[in-house]
Amino acid sequence: MTERVMSGPLLSVVIPTYNRCELLQGTLQSVLAQSITDFEVVVSDNCSDDDTREVTEGFVDSRMRYIRTPRHTSIADSWEFARSHARGTFVMMLSDDDALVRDALARFGEEHHEHRADLLFCNVAEFRDQSFVGPQRNTVTWGRFSGAARVVEKDEFLRPLFALRPKFDMHPSAFMFSASLADQVVRRCGRFFQTNGVEYFAWPLAAVFSTRMVHIDAPLVILGRTFKSWGSTIVLSNPGKEQIAKMIADVNHDRSWIPLTNFTLTNLMAEGLLLGKKLFPEELQPYPFDEERYLRRTMKELRSRQQMGVDVVREISELTGYATKYPSLHAKLLAQPPDGLKGSHSLARRLATGLGVQYVQRRLHARKQIRDIRAGRVHAGFTVSGGDFGFNDALSCSEFLSALMSVGEGRKMPANL
Repeated sequence: MTERVMSGPLLSVVIPTYNRCELLQGTLQSVLAQSITDFEVVVSDNCSDDDTREVTEGFVDSRMRYIRTPRHTSIADSWEFARSHARGTFVMMLSDDDALVRDALARFGEEHHEHRADLLFCNVAEFRDQSFVGPQRNTVTWGRFSGAARVVEKDEFLRPLFALRPKFDMHPSAFMFSASLADQVVRRCGRFFQTNGVEYFAWPLAAVFSTRMVHIDAPLVILGRTFKSWGSTIVLSNPGKEQIAKMIADVNHDRSWIPLTNFTLTNLMAEGLLLGKKLFPEELQPYPFDEERYLRRTMKELRSRQQMGVDVVREISELTGYATKYPSLHAKLLAQPPDGLKGSHSLARRLATGLGVQYVQRRLHARKQIRDIRAGRVHAGFTVSGGDFGFNDALSCSEFLSALMSVGEGRKMPANL
């Protein structure tokens, strides 16, 4: 791994953004509150017409830089432009609706020095803010974790990923990579971020060329799930035709190397993985792409979207047409009930008969989790409401989780929790 240039920072936190200044502010505050200082923050504005520049320049901090694309571009182009302006030895691409716990960058730096790793990644927490479309608004979910870090072999990372059973969270914000690692990919194919699902092209290739990968089994990054977030819009909810069309308008529609044209998460994965195999056939030859699982996962997503009220008739027709090359799978896909449910009970009936019981069970479980957290038992994972712990946005959620992380490291429970 190339040693860093002494005149530059250890780490560049690069934040590509577009018309989300109200989310960006909290993200920036969480970065500038980090417990180390050897980093820069690069805000890359994809020609926003809101107050993104003003919000960025409102932070008087020498570590901050604001850049702007020459014109509004696709997601992949915006991310590549942003990455190319990083000056650090290591780069973190942080989404503008996400946040960091206070010691996140310090922990990444410690594990890099401990293991001499050039690709590191961690667990995540998910925060659904006040704009989230669904009953879980203003809640955070944190999975079970050990707090330990370990070296991950290439095969452990890549084989499940190409089988569409990723073993680790692939969200871009959860990764830190060396600039020299990205440069190796750029020298071979011209750029590091090439597809709409940027992580599914970049991370497999980073893993191929990495000298050592390390996974940190701790939720250092908080993923924001908002009305403006891709995950919320394309996977988790139905924000309406207008919002869906607005999100899809910012992607590259030329994807001739993949079988299907929909914008499910599964198809975004396939887009990156298959382009990687096309451009790096020798390096990725040991990792077969599981096309039948790809079709099954896509149908599951489409049925889920359909159940939420999204019109996916065209996408399902395209999928079943392509699946004729696998006769037994095709028959199973066609045999699925139109509403994606098994049995004769409708969704409405199942909800009506089970709603009261489910509500009571959820409240009892939530109370137990609150007791566990206040007793300092934080490693088991939980979903809790901001109303119970005083957070209501990504920044205050990061402060809440930072306090819990300190408890997980054996420190005393803060009095305000």
